[in-house]
Amino acid sequence: MRDPEVRPESLQEALQVIGWGPRDLARAVNAWLTRRGRASERVDITAAYPWVRVNYCPHGSIPEVVATVLTDELGVYVSAEQLWPGHARAQRSTAKTAEIATSASLDGVVRSLEQLVNGSRPLPTDGPDLLAAILDGIHTTVTSIPAQNRRDRVRQPQTELIASHVKALRHLDDRQGGGALSLRYVTHELAGVLDLVRSASYDPEVGRDLLTIVADLAQLAGWMQFDAGETAIAQRYLLLAIRLARAARDDGRMVNNVGMLAYVASYTGQGADAIRIIDAANSVQTASHLLQARTAGRAATAHASVGDLGAFRIAADRSQELLASAGQDELSSYLYYLTPDQLSAEAGYSLLAIAMHTDLYQQPLLKQAIELLTPLSSIGDDPAYQRSALLHGCQLARAYMLRRDLDGTVATARTALARVSEVQSGRCMATLREVAQESVSTPQGDRRG
Repeated sequence: MRDPEVRPESLQEALQVIGWGPRDLARAVNAWLTRRGRASERVDITAAYPWVRVNYCPHGSIPEVVATVLTDELGVYVSAEQLWPGHARAQRSTAKTAEIATSASLDGVVRSLEQLVNGSRPLPTDGPDLLAAILDGIHTTVTSIPAQNRRDRVRQPQTELIASHVKALRHLDDRQGGGALSLRYVTHELAGVLDLVRSASYDPEVGRDLLTIVADLAQLAGWMQFDAGETAIAQRYLLLAIRLARAARDDGRMVNNVGMLAYVASYTGQGADAIRIIDAANSVQTASHLLQARTAGRAATAHASVGDLGAFRIAADRSQELLASAGQDELSSYLYYLTPDQLSAEAGYSLLAIAMHTDLYQQPLLKQAIELLTPLSSIGDDPAYQRSALLHGCQLARAYMLRRDLDGTVATARTALARVSEVQSGRCMATLREVAQESVSTPQGDRRG
């Protein structure tokens, strides 16, 4: 059995591990290309000899194809850059896979995900490039990986078990956030399921289940990266999750992932981008009031991030109305957390964000923000949503501080700090530091509200 932690450092070393010669590699590359309708790109049966003997790196897409074929055989991710270290063509081939997610091929999406799982650090994306990638993901039909004729077969009981893992990992994230150990576990789980997608045989229904699981794990990894402060990596995971949901023909998950990208843009000061992203999400029709409520809530946050109080109130009210009329549907498995208190807390944070950038009606806005933030910030000892309670508790303390309510600030801060030992969230820790710094520069009175 091969050690999955052993990664070859050259093409020659990889072939030694597998027990292949140059002709075996050329045959495997040609078989891979033929199965994907790319027979015109096949190589000569002797082409791999200089690849191995003199470290010659081929042109075009072949280096990445070789890396993909060897990844399948080794059971561990390898890049073209690893196989031909120092070669510019190999570096370009690897870098092309790491570009903004625009692949219409599931092979390309899987390779991009594997790069992220293995430590790739993409550049941040915003403006027209981000919107173009989202729109392309919404409207592009992703071609599936051809059926594998392998002895090892994935069956429904296995996908059901893995799906239960995903559910448990979601709840772990709700409880403690995107800590390093939790994130490592999620990415390892994602790598394992990607291996099944690439290497195993399965019927179409199980194949869709696997794609749904990969989409969910990519979304979860993206959200945890965002919680850890890694915005660029979070964006890339969520962009790929859009394409995976599209490949699984699951528009609900696709729209939810678009909404998460809108929230990330809002939170990181890209409000204009967030509004355009929400418009893209709304271009996809859905009958689910639950999903409509989620999207309306994201729209409210986006409008607040650019200071549009009127548009914020319309969207926030609409989200609560839709949620009140929503019943249990198939989307409840991943929108389980969406409650009136959750939407209220998001609205409270949005009002706080508006109030922090205006002197007009600031005090009434802060008063309403406190009312909306309080329920979710005061969930007591319930362990299920400690990360959210800490995050919104920090915002509640900030609102009291801006109201110059010393008693409210101190009491809320103490409650929030008591949760720190249970939460591993870079976003929460950053917010706590911001509030602490602001408290030093903000004069406090004895106002009681």
